[in-house]
Amino acid sequence: MEIRTLVPEDAAACARLMAEAFEGGKRPAPVDENAKEKAEPSSTTLGVFDGARLVAAATIHDLHLVWGEEEAPMGGIAGVACAADQRGRGHVARLLGESLRTMHDSEQYLSGLYPFAFEFYKKHGWEWVGEKREQMVPTAQIKAAPEGKSVRCYDGPEALEIVRPVYAAFASRHRGMATRRDPIPNFWDKALAHRDNRTTYVQVYHDPATGAAEGYLTFRYPDDGDTGQIGEFFANTPAAYRGLLSVLHYYGTQVAKVQFSAPADDPLPLSVMHWDLETKVRPLFMGRIVDVAAAFSALRPDPALAGEIVLQVADGQCEWNQQSFAIMIETGHVSVMPTTNAPGITLDIQALTQAYWGQPSLKLLRTAGCLSVADEAQYALLSRLLPPSICYLNDFF
Repeated sequence: MEIRTLVPEDAAACARLMAEAFEGGKRPAPVDENAKEKAEPSSTTLGVFDGARLVAAATIHDLHLVWGEEEAPMGGIAGVACAADQRGRGHVARLLGESLRTMHDSEQYLSGLYPFAFEFYKKHGWEWVGEKREQMVPTAQIKAAPEGKSVRCYDGPEALEIVRPVYAAFASRHRGMATRRDPIPNFWDKALAHRDNRTTYVQVYHDPATGAAEGYLTFRYPDDGDTGQIGEFFANTPAAYRGLLSVLHYYGTQVAKVQFSAPADDPLPLSVMHWDLETKVRPLFMGRIVDVAAAFSALRPDPALAGEIVLQVADGQCEWNQQSFAIMIETGHVSVMPTTNAPGITLDIQALTQAYWGQPSLKLLRTAGCLSVADEAQYALLSRLLPPSICYLNDFF
């Protein structure tokens, strides 16, 4: 077996593999074997070959997340596929191991993926992070508001430059949202484009005094049924939230319900509460710290925070993480180095990943027995370095 990066000449084989894994065996569109286009620099696809045959593949997207005032580079794992007759032979495990080394070499100190099975990826060091609310709202229970008069509808793609700063402001308040500056995948195109013979309506709330956009939602009528689909609902002021809800009230003449996802701090229940309101709590996705030292070194804590933590990490897939680290905090910076000193805190890479994202919190992880504390002062310091956060990610890859 050989593992290597796919090249343009592998495109047809990759398309066949993806069709088997994700499209029910649908015949893929013909690939121009003579095309000499170079692979996109923002993504890398690794493949496992049995002789000349491609039997498994996985793609790493070069993505960036909003992390407070900073950005965090993340390898987004997608398109993990294996031929049916080759499953159960460890090919995907080999791909994930090689993917971790590739991300480490590329200085992508975080990774994320949407799993087909949580337990499968947990064995390789990924763990669920963040929560979202999937909300089904009866339009009859949404009230019209005066702020609705300050909402204007735009035709999908033409709204990009208007809504981009709204998204950025919303993302700055929620850890882990995509910056949406990465060319592959094009998240803005997915959010705003018309597709499946349906129009994407972009409703934008403008402050009546300044004209500035302060919130937007995207709406699509259903292919069938009575439930409208809201792809995005981002409001940065209470007035914007009320105005956008008001538009949903008027969509009630055509749909009985609307459905959308939102972060855990979404204020919908303060505006709509009824027995027919349905809310499901779901994990955002699975995250992973690829490089512990780089991840902690990237943090920019309060300059008043100071001290040292000795952290012992268990990570069976990444030997560079399987050790104890001395984490020193001073004047708003964090430095990290290996140490043989006795650990103040011991945990595995899965629990550390969750604490790093901030949801679930370090406190909750300790309550659940996911870490061992030998030094309470070090635990208190780590709690301030990794505070609880509201995470969100509305993009799929």
